[in-house]
Amino acid sequence: MGTDFLRNKRERHEKAWRRNLANAANDMFAPAPKVRRVIRAKSEPQLSLVPQQPVLLRLIQGGKVVASDGVHQVATVERPSAALVATLKEHHNVAPGKVRRVNCQTNSVELQLED
Repeated sequence: MGTDFLRNKRERHEKAWRRNLANAANDMFAPAPKVRRVIRAKSEPQLSLVPQQPVLLRLIQGGKVVASDGVHQVATVERPSAALVATLKEHHNVAPGKVRRVNCQTNSVELQLED
């Protein structure tokens, strides 16, 4: 009775590295939340922009950020924040974005930087 009881009631031996596989589940490390950067820019008065329109944000000499739709310049950020400049420099001075809001009365546009 003694050996049968011990064999049936004891915990099975398991390699230690197998326990670590359970720790490496897909949900252990949550993805970092995306940061939405919204930039206010002055738009060109003769151009008509619509929300959700894709634009390309470029950092040019003089510290200005220019939003362009293909070849045409559609908006300018006069004094960009340091965080925006750092983000653009990480992406070789170019980043995709889209138009979030358009204010026709003040010729201003809110641009959203896509991360």
